[in-house]
Amino acid sequence: MIRKIRLLTSSAVFLTLCAGPAFPQTTPAPAPKAAAAKEEALPTADELSAKCAKGSGGKEAWAKIKTMTMTGTIEIPAMNMAGKLDVYAKSPNRLLRIVNIADGQFIQKQAFDGQAGWKSDPQSGLKPLEGTELEETKIEAILDTDARLKEVHPDMKVTGRAKVGDRDAYTALTHQPGGKTVVMYLDAETGLRLGEDSEGLDPSGNVLKTSAVFEDYRTACGIQAAYRVRVTTPQFGFVLNIKEVRCNEPVDDSMFAMPAADPAAPPKS
Repeated sequence: MIRKIRLLTSSAVFLTLCAGPAFPQTTPAPAPKAAAAKEEALPTADELSAKCAKGSGGKEAWAKIKTMTMTGTIEIPAMNMAGKLDVYAKSPNRLLRIVNIADGQFIQKQAFDGQAGWKSDPQSGLKPLEGTELEETKIEAILDTDARLKEVHPDMKVTGRAKVGDRDAYTALTHQPGGKTVVMYLDAETGLRLGEDSEGLDPSGNVLKTSAVFEDYRTACGIQAAYRVRVTTPQFGFVLNIKEVRCNEPVDDSMFAMPAADPAAPPKS
């Protein structure tokens, strides 16, 4: 899950869906660029998936992780705003994300309890996840995706080469529920995820494009974790900075269950 990097990317998409229309246009950071074709053959999807598993720490290291908690910050430069990010994950497929902007003035939550999902924010209130949004969250909640990338994304296809910063990368194409297209950029040497571009329809039927770059990898819980994620959309950009990662601490299943009352609703006066 750190590759549960995907949790960070998902937090980015979640924030975009809920808060995007309220932010002004910004100029996105440059996306990874396609590199000139080389003579050597591309790896297969199975080979690249195995490289990702090994580079991210190995399947044995991932198997030891039963819970993971991440805390960090979110910075939105265009608005001169900042907030907090908390992510709770429990093997095999439970997830809770909390984004808190401006000291509680804007709080978003999204969760999956292994069977059902829900979300809450000041604009939409408390709602169960349904359809494509639920299916996407099921994938996002898988704790050890980087240990079995091809298994989680069976249609994964290696499509070419690219440069992400000064790193050589392979590009891999996959699709998610609802027809969303995802292009992953994996380090040609280490297999680590360097970036991801996605394009698909949001719950309102609008086309949503998101680009994320994963940086500042460090060892945490025996795996490799990206401690900084830069995200851009056509509406705005922001940066997620992870401050702390903790593993195998008690995380009660009740945290992921849909609450009886709206956790984002303002208190009654």
